[in-house]
Amino acid sequence: MWKGKDSYGIMKKDGEINFSKLEQQIDSAVQSDKMYWTQNEAKIRAVSNKVASYDEFVDIVKASHLKPLEKGDRISDIKVFKQPWNINACKNGPGNSKATTSDEKCSAIAACSVTNYNQFNREWKRLSKTPNEQYEFLIELQCELILKIFHAEIGLGLLGEMITVMYGHYTTEKAETIANILYTLSQCGRFELSLRFLSESECKFLNDLLESLSKDYNAENIKQLESLYLRT
Repeated sequence: MWKGKDSYGIMKKDGEINFSKLEQQIDSAVQSDKMYWTQNEAKIRAVSNKVASYDEFVDIVKASHLKPLEKGDRISDIKVFKQPWNINACKNGPGNSKATTSDEKCSAIAACSVTNYNQFNREWKRLSKTPNEQYEFLIELQCELILKIFHAEIGLGLLGEMITVMYGHYTTEKAETIANILYTLSQCGRFELSLRFLSESECKFLNDLLESLSKDYNAENIKQLESLYLRT
């Protein structure tokens, strides 16, 4: 019977080993070691590729654990609302856009060139000083692409930033597109965690945005959005 100090909490009161807890700690150690080497490889890769900035280097390391969709993965397997959503409303793309200003055209081109999380994050940060361009960039993205980009997780703080931008530039004409984007984001990885980290102001913007959508878009769909976003 072990009578020494139990620093890891794996001993039961009767002195027997708690194998379940021991297994958990071993699994945790293995995952930590795996993450260390994954991030280390990402650092080496980023340096070898001569990334443009330190921010891009950090983003690559942070996203090193994300895995691309496999060939057999189907984005269309996500849950659907009882009331069908017109996901095609998200498929604006440069060819279908009615953009007339140079800012809108630039945002459409940027959206067309984005295929993964790192590219999205780089464009989003580049446009951070011009929220109107961020908005145009976001609504030009196809919903299937949004789901692919954030399949593993929505980056910390990004959900609140996107909600703020959509709220600040909301128009009735884009109500369907915005509703589809919100639904798509709710199907992305770690959505609920991102939701918990919304600031007080972002929560207010979210409430106001959903209220505006309830007046301009399908009421049943918006009720389902509210059930996803306004959980207590």
